[in-house]
Amino acid sequence: MLKLALVLALSTSFTAWFLQQHEMRVVYPFDATHSTPAAAGEPRLTERRVETPDGEILVVWTAPPDGTGATVLYFTGNAGTLANRAPRFTALIERGYGIVAPAYRGSSGSSGKPDEETLTADAQLVAEQAETLLGTGPGALILYGESLGSAVSVKLAAAGVGDAVVLEAPFTSIPDLADIQYPGHGLGRLVTQIWDNRAGIADVTAPLLIVHGTEDALVPIAMGRELFETAPSRDKAFVPIEGAPHSGSWTGEGQRAIYAFLARQ
Repeated sequence: MLKLALVLALSTSFTAWFLQQHEMRVVYPFDATHSTPAAAGEPRLTERRVETPDGEILVVWTAPPDGTGATVLYFTGNAGTLANRAPRFTALIERGYGIVAPAYRGSSGSSGKPDEETLTADAQLVAEQAETLLGTGPGALILYGESLGSAVSVKLAAAGVGDAVVLEAPFTSIPDLADIQYPGHGLGRLVTQIWDNRAGIADVTAPLLIVHGTEDALVPIAMGRELFETAPSRDKAFVPIEGAPHSGSWTGEGQRAIYAFLARQ
């Protein structure tokens, strides 16, 4: 028993050390590659720069809404770059929506190192500057978050920012994900990046749409359902995308649900 206890203690110590060394890389595996909107195939977007209070520079892609239309404040997942989302931005622009899409610290040309506190503060800063960045009133401001971006969107919405919210493949918390992806290692109690959507969604009263793939192997669809059930919003919908993996909700079915929701805002 003593030997077993020692092995477990060493294993736990190694796990804690490994997590401390690699947690940020796992949660924020950002691609720093910088591309202009034109190079990404969408010249109607303009690249702007926002300076943070601590001196970092955030790359933000923007396009004004058509007339008095709504603007989508878009927060990406932790994989890929803004350029990878260009087809999505094009689809939204062609439907008259404005775009404000900030790149996280360390992603798509933005400077700095990411963590939960700074990404939240950056998102609030960009939201506050949306009108200035667009050069016009944004109309209704719709928060759109995919995966990690869902947590950023929930943070803002819980603070009263935005007129409506779209969440794509949202998770309940990083500790929950750690325990699901690495069962039996107790990683959930060791992580420092929490992103507690379960607590945040309880304060989201704006109209809410959640889309989630039924075959999501990274973030179980049960997490999306739990957040939907917890949200107090009176105008909310949950749309399962049959057969879709984690990054597969932007399909015909998913897009129809998203466009229909946006059209009502």
